[in-house]
Amino acid sequence: MSQSGALTGLIRRGGAPPLVLVLFPMLVAVLWLLMPAPLASAHAYLLASTPPDGYAVPTSPAEVSLDFDQAVTIAASPLTLTGTTGKPYQLGPATLSLGGRRLSTKVITRLADGGYRIHWQVTANDGDVVGGTVTFAVGTGFTVGVSDTRGASSLDSPIVIVARWMLFTGLALALGGVVGEQLARRILREVGAAGATRSPPAPPAAQPASQPTAPPALVVVGAGLGAAAAAVLSVDQVGVDLGRLITTGPGRLLGIELTAFAIAAALARATGRDAGRGPRRLVRLVGPPLLVVVLLVVVAAEGLRAHPHADSPIWGTALTVTHLLAVAVWVGALAHVLRVAHRWRGRAGWIRLLVYDYARIAVILVALVIITGSLEALLVLPNPASLIDTTYGLVLLAKITLVAGIVLFAVLARRRLWHSARAPATSPVGRAVRAEATGLVGVLAVTAVLVSAAPPGPATAELAAPPSPDGPLVPAGTLAGTITVIAAASAGQLVLRMTAPGRDDLGSDNTSSDNTSAEQTETRPANYQLAAQWSAPGAAPAPLTLRGCGAGCFTSPMTWRTGTNQLHLSIAAPPWPTGTATLDIPWPPRTDPTLLPNVLTAMRAIPRVTVHQAVTSDYHGYPGNETALPFAGPDFLATEPYSSGGGNPVILNRTPGEIELGLAFPSGIAIRLFVAPDYRILREEATTPNHLITSTFEYPPTHR
Repeated sequence: MSQSGALTGLIRRGGAPPLVLVLFPMLVAVLWLLMPAPLASAHAYLLASTPPDGYAVPTSPAEVSLDFDQAVTIAASPLTLTGTTGKPYQLGPATLSLGGRRLSTKVITRLADGGYRIHWQVTANDGDVVGGTVTFAVGTGFTVGVSDTRGASSLDSPIVIVARWMLFTGLALALGGVVGEQLARRILREVGAAGATRSPPAPPAAQPASQPTAPPALVVVGAGLGAAAAAVLSVDQVGVDLGRLITTGPGRLLGIELTAFAIAAALARATGRDAGRGPRRLVRLVGPPLLVVVLLVVVAAEGLRAHPHADSPIWGTALTVTHLLAVAVWVGALAHVLRVAHRWRGRAGWIRLLVYDYARIAVILVALVIITGSLEALLVLPNPASLIDTTYGLVLLAKITLVAGIVLFAVLARRRLWHSARAPATSPVGRAVRAEATGLVGVLAVTAVLVSAAPPGPATAELAAPPSPDGPLVPAGTLAGTITVIAAASAGQLVLRMTAPGRDDLGSDNTSSDNTSAEQTETRPANYQLAAQWSAPGAAPAPLTLRGCGAGCFTSPMTWRTGTNQLHLSIAAPPWPTGTATLDIPWPPRTDPTLLPNVLTAMRAIPRVTVHQAVTSDYHGYPGNETALPFAGPDFLATEPYSSGGGNPVILNRTPGEIELGLAFPSGIAIRLFVAPDYRILREEATTPNHLITSTFEYPPTHR
């Protein structure tokens, strides 16, 4: 082909893109449907712990539990407990619950007063091993600091980062090499010199133009490099326990990638052999399409383990798959173009056409990289400030800067291409193209660091369930308008649970109320909005930092003051009106195992009592009209949940004339009993789902 012919070819070039580019979207869609259900990804973050991090508990905890933002897996000893001097303390076997999001263990040894540290290590769903420390104290008079880490160290180990760089580079060389080979074959068909990519140019009649060329050595090298990288990551992930490649989500994804790369390497070698007849020729014909399918399996697996998937399982995975495909083809195809250009020395016209075809595709790839990368950043970064105040954001900035520089080199390379078409003495491959290729290798390195960095925030800020209380529990309950709210106060933490009429978010089977019909039960989605403020004697009011812990559930770390703490709540659950409430939390609670049995004994001895009871399902300060109900003592107790004991009673206040007792029961029942010195009940305030019941007790004169 003459130089003027090359110029005419550049100006008039068109036609359909290579078949593999048309098949990419179809293959991705098919693989998406065939892959297993997506797994939560990104690094694991510790959301809460029992005992709470940085708080003191009054007595030795019986159990330690950690709550994470996603399901985790554990090795043999994920938790260790030490004192501040480093002395170890025995723990029971560690177990996972709540779908793998809660890690728990029993504390075997009773802990003396003092400070302690819980050291933990788990494996996140992206395969990264993360760990941290929780500090707490036992007894009063001790202060401890909050641990520096919530888990998810800033970066993975250098070995993991290098292995991921190898994996991305191998994927790019293999997948981009197949695309680059398609471009080269198109040129060969046009010039009638098939096979020039593998040997010096031959006369057009040497080989028929219809014979397909074999995938280049870069594809074999890339697949082998990817397989080696996947093997290193697998060892880092599961160690010598190869069974975890099957039993854990991250292990399965790495196993899929390792298998896919191995198959790709075998296919590339098989299709690179000289064609014969029968099966070998069939392998050469179907090998390249199968190779693309196998490599797309690797891309799909990476999409399932990347950070954006944790924020949006569908869109995050789609963006990652598209982004990784674009980068891999951009890098690998350019490497193949440079390799072929070196083999085609002396064929400047061919090289110009090859570089031009690559440049057409590169424009689309660059656009995809920029668009999908920007959307991924919007998914992962919680705010613009995360770009400069987090490790993930700084690495992302470095990648953005590097890509911008590469785009500049690509523009310069395209200008040189057009100049070379008009000036035959000018080589179509100049420094700008080589700088673009070098920069793209750097992009893969930065990408390896980026996926190894902890994202700016957890996958979810909500706990899977309320944290377990530590020590005695202070129950409290009321109605905020029509919305039932139950509080559970314990050392270092507060749990608020609520339910609206027609719902069952407290776990009871009583969803009826005066304001809802049977047809309305459980038909509206939960949409609770809570604003809470805390006040205590000698302390300025302060808003609470709330975290969700399920439907109608919120929790907050607390530092309770001695005396009566107050919670001021504003609760909305559309379509129900916003309600307000104030709850008293006396602190600290005390226990007396004899108190409730004494109350039950005293009440069973009462022959007659009149209970003046008021019931409301819409409380705004007025408890409702009273109804006088005559009872014998045993008959009254038969209507109460504490008739046979239970309720974990705690003493909230004690005065010479009255004892205040708190009880909590499952299914959202909180009771305050006010008891006389002779253990007769004087007053009872009971909060049940959708009802606030206030009772005062009138005894005959002989029993006063």
